[in-house]
Amino acid sequence: MTFHDYSITFLGLSLLCFLSPATFSADYIPSTLDGPFVPVTVPLDTSLRGKAIDLPDTDPRVRRHVTGFEPEQISLSLSSDFDSIWVSWITGSTSPPPFT
Repeated sequence: MTFHDYSITFLGLSLLCFLSPATFSADYIPSTLDGPFVPVTVPLDTSLRGKAIDLPDTDPRVRRHVTGFEPEQISLSLSSDFDSIWVSWITGSTSPPPFT
């Protein structure tokens, strides 16, 4: 019987996983089936914000480049039927146009 390199690697990894300290740990990670749990609120960590900045409405990167009710983004999605397609669009307008 000969051993190949991959079989020795597999045996070594499985032995390492079996003997790892995590398998002998008494700590238990609860699941949602163990609940209900008491809710815990922690303060927001402001260091997570990083270098993010809020852009003003006058910044050219967020200004509208279209006028009226023209779409700013158009999305095309294939349907489950072979002869159908979904077309959706975003106008960027906060109110609908006046209807006549």
